[in-house]
Formats: sequence, structure tokens, C-alpha cells
Amino acid sequence: MADPGQIASKLPAPGLGSRKLLSTRRGSFIVAGLAALAAIVVLLVFMSNYRDSVSSGADVRVFVAGTTIDKGTSGDVIADAKLFRPVQITDSKAVDGAVTDPSQIAGKVATDTIYEGQQLTTSSFASGADPIAGKLAGTQRAMTLPVGTAEGNIGQLEVGSRVDILAGFDAQISNGSARAVTNVLARDVLVLRVPEEDSSNIGNSDNKRVTVRVTDSQASAIASVADSGHIWLTIRPPTLAQDSATP
Repeated sequence: MADPGQIASKLPAPGLGSRKLLSTRRGSFIVAGLAALAAIVVLLVFMSNYRDSVSSGADVRVFVAGTTIDKGTSGDVIADAKLFRPVQITDSKAVDGAVTDPSQIAGKVATDTIYEGQQLTTSSFASGADPIAGKLAGTQRAMTLPVGTAEGNIGQLEVGSRVDILAGFDAQISNGSARAVTNVLARDVLVLRVPEEDSSNIGNSDNKRVTVRVTDSQASAIASVADSGHIWLTIRPPTLAQDSATP
């Protein structure tokens, strides 16, 4: 029977295979390759997790109602009156169809009541805004003025133009005589509707009808002189318009 000590002496020492593998050039390359492969796998897993975390936490700008917006309110009024406010939220909290730009609701009307703090969504608006009433809110009023072709700048005026409204009339003075007076009744007034262009009437000086947006108090002042005087509409610059000091 073989001696146990002799049998034990013939068994490979622990770690001998790995040390033998590292002792050769080929073995070193294999071990280095495995280590590099493991590092690549770890890096890919890390990048995937990081991308998912960034995607789920990205900030987006949406608009929420700053006050209760009644059903039927036009998107143009909502934008003009600043009935909403922008907020930054994570992408995961943005509802489907969230409004991210006011142009998305231009020319549309709210189909449901939108409550304060609620996100505006494209599904809450539909086409069909009234071209006149859809531009009015609060104390704003639509007023149609009869003006001559020259006095109203007919042919030059467009929907969306900004004008000043002037009135000329004869004022009675103390000795019973009259003198011409001209006043500015309203400035920076939005034009809502203009006469349809008709080349056959281009030289006709008959009164044309121009619809403008004014306040309720301005409408009263304009109406008081419209029948007894003359109305002029002067076109303002589209940008950087200024007003001279009233003498």
C-alpha cells in the first residue's frame, strides 16, 4: 500500500493552475481580455441605468391655468390675458398632450372648464373660435366704426393692425362761434375686421366699416363724437411704436 505521505506529495498545490496560466504570455492575454470584457459589461450597464434615470427626470416646460378658464374661452384670449403660467416639471409628470407653446391653442376654444393649477392640454381645445368675440375679454369691446376711405386708411389697414383713433369736431366757444378740435380717443387699438377689398370701389370715398377692439370706456367716448364729428384711424408701427407727449 502506498504511503499517504507519498500520495499527498503527488497532488497539485492549491492555485498552481492559475499561477501556471499567468506564467505564460498566452495566459496573461486571456486573463487581461476577460478583465477588459468584464469592465465593458459593467460600463454598459452603468450607462444604461444613467440614461434611464436622466430620461425619467428630464425637465420640460408646460403651461398650467393661472385661474379658472371657462369653457368656450378662446386660446387667443387665454394667451393675451396671460391666463396661464409656465412651470418646469419632470417629463414623467407631464400629461399626454400637454401644451408646451401658446401657439398650440391659437385660434381654438376651450371645450372644457380648466381649473387653476391644471395643465393645459391640446385635447381640451378645438377649432372654431369666433374671430371677433374670441379676441375679447374683461372690459374689452368690439366696435364697428364708419370711416371714409382716406380717413380709415382703407386698403392699407389689415386685420391685426394697430391704430390710434382720432376724432375731429367743432367745439362751441363762449361767443357762440365754433372752432375745430381734434382729440386722440384711443391708442394702440387692435383691428379685428376690415372691409373686403373691392377694386371696383377703390376710389369710392363712401364710409367703410372697420371693427376694432377698445375698452368699454373708450367705446363710450368714441360713440359720443362719431355722429357729430369725423373719425380717423392712423396706423401705428408694428414694433417699437412710441407716443408723443400730449400738449
